Amino acid sequence: MDVSDAIAKRKSIRAYLDKPVSEDELGKIIEAGRWAPNAGEFQMSVVRNPELRQKINDRTHKAMLNSGVEFLQQRASLPGYQPLYDAPVLILLSGPADNPNSAINTAVAAENMLLQATELDLGSCFLASTKLGINGEENRDLAQEAGIPDNYSLQCAIVVGYPAAENKFTAGERTRKGSVTYID
Repeated sequence: MDVSDAIAKRKSIRAYLDKPVSEDELGKIIEAGRWAPNAGEFQMSVVRNPELRQKINDRTHKAMLNSGVEFLQQRASLPGYQPLYDAPVLILLSGPADNPNSAINTAVAAENMLLQATELDLGSCFLASTKLGINGEENRDLAQEAGIPDNYSLQCAIVVGYPAAENKFTAGERTRKGSVTYID
């Protein structure tokens, strides 16, 4: 699969099989993230521990419900909704809280990992809502348990695994977004 195929094929998977991702596949995904263009340090925490993933899921779900953001509240109120979609791997991407490039550094790393997962025929999904469940002084215990360094903040996350047949929380078919202006 070339990169154009991976870009076209990639989609957000929101249901996963209870099947671990192999060390080889996970290693390729992590390396793809490490080769991303960046302007500073960032940290990846690979969470495979089911109990910790559940804690992060539950805290994120509660934070979504209490966020005051209509979309997040509606999503979290759907019957059976789980923010981590029961994926076997959660990768948290954090950066120095005082670096204005942390969000960009982690987002480009996440995109590399999403494309690598696609090339490996694994499902993946980009997550921003996990920030609600991990960032902030009230969540510092969970951030520490997840290996996020002091003075870093979670910027984004991805989940990875083998897609389940049913994907009831899908946002629908992908469409192209953004506008383009050419100046010659």
